[in-house]
Order: sequence, then structure tokens, then C-alpha cells
Amino acid sequence: MNAKTNMPAKDKRTKPLDKHRNITFIRKYSDCGGHLPNVVDDRTWNDLELDHVYSFIDRTLTKTGEQYLYGLLRKEQPNSQKKMLNYAVRFYTSNPDKLKAAAAILNKYETATTYFLPDLLYEKAYKLVPGWTKVMGFLPPALFLLSFSHNVFFLPLVFVLLINTFIHYYLKAKINLHQQEFLNIRALYRAFNSISKLENSQEQLSKSELTMFKRIAKKCFYLSINTENADELSSVLFYIVEIIKASVLYDALQYNSTIKLIEKNAGILQKAFEYVGISDTAQSLSCLKKGHGLVEPVPSSDNSLILENACHPLIKGCIANSIVMSEQNVVITGGNMSGKTSFLKTIGVNIVLAKSINCAFCDYIKLPVIKVVSSISNNESLLSGKSFFMDELTRIYDIVSGNDGSHLPHIILIDEIFRGTNAIDRISLAAATLLYLGNTDSKVMVTTHDLDLIALIKNKYDTYYFDNDFAEGQILFDFKIKNGIQRRTNVVELIKMLNFPVELVANTLIYRKQLTDTKKGNV
Repeated sequence: MNAKTNMPAKDKRTKPLDKHRNITFIRKYSDCGGHLPNVVDDRTWNDLELDHVYSFIDRTLTKTGEQYLYGLLRKEQPNSQKKMLNYAVRFYTSNPDKLKAAAAILNKYETATTYFLPDLLYEKAYKLVPGWTKVMGFLPPALFLLSFSHNVFFLPLVFVLLINTFIHYYLKAKINLHQQEFLNIRALYRAFNSISKLENSQEQLSKSELTMFKRIAKKCFYLSINTENADELSSVLFYIVEIIKASVLYDALQYNSTIKLIEKNAGILQKAFEYVGISDTAQSLSCLKKGHGLVEPVPSSDNSLILENACHPLIKGCIANSIVMSEQNVVITGGNMSGKTSFLKTIGVNIVLAKSINCAFCDYIKLPVIKVVSSISNNESLLSGKSFFMDELTRIYDIVSGNDGSHLPHIILIDEIFRGTNAIDRISLAAATLLYLGNTDSKVMVTTHDLDLIALIKNKYDTYYFDNDFAEGQILFDFKIKNGIQRRTNVVELIKMLNFPVELVANTLIYRKQLTDTKKGNV
């Protein structure tokens, strides 16, 4: 959906917006924030499928808003911006008429090319024209005046004019590559002015900064002028002026002057860009909260983590679950497809959202100062020569050694720990790892099918499980977490349900009984 031509109707943004999102372009702003710490590392981002979560919660109307919201999820923003965002969310939640007016302003500002504003404002993705153009621009008027005193200067004047005309059009082609960006700065100036007046937040820029912003916007407007939609008379006048400008390389000099002004005052433009992004993000979050009844996190003074009736935003009809983590960590058992992995992701996603956008898909969330880190999805790579187990082992090493660079305590989410190796090594290594992590200031939530592992870590980990039932050849899941241990498996029922060959099912039962009897005999 193009937000510019399809203005969301009243309350329409309480539901996900059906619009194309180019994550490569959207992340340009967050990539510019290299000095800011990550909310989560890239592995955890992918484990929790946060690109998809972002697309679900994104109700922004502009590319600037998309970029800011995405950056909010990826990077820890300064407290000043967090306060500004929280104020704007409350403002639009309490003033639905202002929300509608702000949406109209943003629709006028919206254009796909604003994706590239961060390149100009933060990355300085431009090149100045050569300094000798100033000398070449000075020569024609100097030679013109000298020709009145002696006609010997006339031929050099003509020669320089021809050279300058060539240089003018050569450089103009390069300058025009930034034409849309200059238009975007002018559009940003208008949007900033309108939004700040609407929100009564005109202290975002001082009077001198606003005056400079206006000056830059005017210079950018000049550099963005073209004749595509001009009438015949205007085109004639344009080309007359063009000849005059070409003789003194006026456009090249104006381009250098404008770029230097942008570079010198980049901080002003960045503040304006972020303010418009914050406003759009605040409107988006206001609509999101209205549509889904989200709650704000409560700070935890006793280091306990509590989530009540937490849901995953991407799971349609998600069954809500609750968890309390105080002193003990958590180990979760349960059959295949019973909901263990989804629960880990639900916990991780809601903590990330609570930390970044100050709301979560829960009835209540009490949050200590904590950072999410996970080992949920493991990848085997033929190109790198890394096996499934080595990938998992490397990831667990990064978690154990704190290689993410964060000094905060962690909530560590591990799905089926060390499932890539044999049972004896898996259980012994998993027990040692989980007991080691249990002696740190982090919280650990792990899933496993290994019941023998639980006996080794029971003093440090509370036990929970997800259950299933069987009826008329079908497996039924309630997806509700319960206290205790799930001791039965559902593999045989799954292969029966999928109509595996009868002989294969029968042999599975025989071998399972043999292995169980052998184990009991060894005990």
C-alpha cells in the first residue's frame, strides 16, 4: 500500500498495514548508529524473527518513520529520545484529532526516496566538485571586463565560456544525482515545522537553528529545480538563465556551498530527521496499543522477571502463557510441536519490545535491567565447513564468555541444548554449561527432551512442561505451560498420524523398548 495515495481510514492502523517494506533500505538509519549499543545481537535478532515482528508492529506512514522504528528495535536510543517518544505516544493516544492531522502532514512528506536521507545526513554520501571550478567561474566576468580595455581578451573569453559550458553540463549530471535528496531536505523542513507546531514542541530547534534549517532548505530547493513540468515560456526563460549560469559555473559553486552548509549543520538536520521519525513512530505505537491492548513494562527492583498472559504477535490466536523467574532458572520439557520453542520466542520478543518501544503483548510485564541473548536456530554451512553442532557450540561459547560486549545481565534462551551430538556428550556438556550459567547473574530458560539432564541441574532450575493428548488418531495440544516434567513422548503418535509404514512404526516401538530396558538394566 502506498501511504501517500491510500490514506489509512480512521482506526485502520490498529491492524497491520499491507505495504511493501524494503528492509535493506529501512535499516540504513540503524546502520548509521554504529556508536550506539545493539538491543540484541544479530543471531538473537534472527532467532526471534524480529524483521517479521517489526513488519507486524509497523504502522508508520513514511520511510523516515519506518527507519526510525526499525532503528529503535535494533539500537539503544538516548534517554532524551526515549522521553520524547513516550511523550508523543501519550499525546497522540489522548488526542485522536491530532493523530489524524499529523497523518495528513506525514502523507505530504512521504516519498520512497527519503530512504536515502540517512546517507546524506549521517554518512556524508556525496562528493564536492573540484575547487578549481571557483577559479574557472571567476574568469568569464574578469575577461569580460578586461575586453572593454583591450579586444585581445575577447577570444580567451569565448574560449573560457565554451570550456565552462562543457564543465557545467558535465558537473550538472553529477549534481542531479542528488536532486531528489535536496527536495527531501526541503520536504523535511516543512514536515518538521508542521509537526512541531501540531505537537507544541517547537523547542526542538532553537531560533538560530531553525533559521539555518530554513536557509539550507531554500538552497536545496534551488538545486532541485528542473523543467520537466514547465510551460514553453518558462522553459525559454529557464534556458536563458541556464546559459548565464553555465558561463560562471554557478550551479557547481552553489552545490559546493550547499553541501558544505549541510555538512557543517548536519546536527540540525539529524535532529529534524529524528524528530519526524519519532513523531511517525509515536503515531504508529499509539495505533498499535489501541488495536492490541499492549502494556508498558514495570521496572523490577528485586531482579525478578514476570510476564503474565504473554502472547506472540505473529501467532494468530496465540495461547497466552505466564512465567515468573526470581532466583531459579527454568528448564522446559514437552513433546515435539507442543509449544516450547514458540514460548521461548514469545518471552524474547516481548522483552525486546518492552525495552525498545516500551510496550509488550502481555497483561503485565515486570522487567529487570536485562538483555536478551539466544541460541534457538542453528545453521549448518557447507561453504564455511561448519557443522550443525560446531555452529551451536560456537554460539554457546559466545554466550558463556559474554562476547556480545554487553555488561548487562542476560536472559539466555536456549532451545534443545546441544541437540547436534550424541546423548552422553550432550547431557554431560549441557549439565556443565547450565550449571555454569546458573552461577552467573543472568537468567536462563532452556528446553530439552533429555530427562536425565534435569536430574543433574534440578537444584538450579525450576521445571515446566508443555503437554499433549491423543484422541482418534490425532495429537491435541493445549499450548499451556505447566509446572513439572513431561515424561512421555509423542514421536510414535506423530509417525502414526503421518501414516508412516506399519513395519517402520512397529520396529520403532521394539527398538525403543530395547533401549529403555537396557538403560534400566544399567541403572
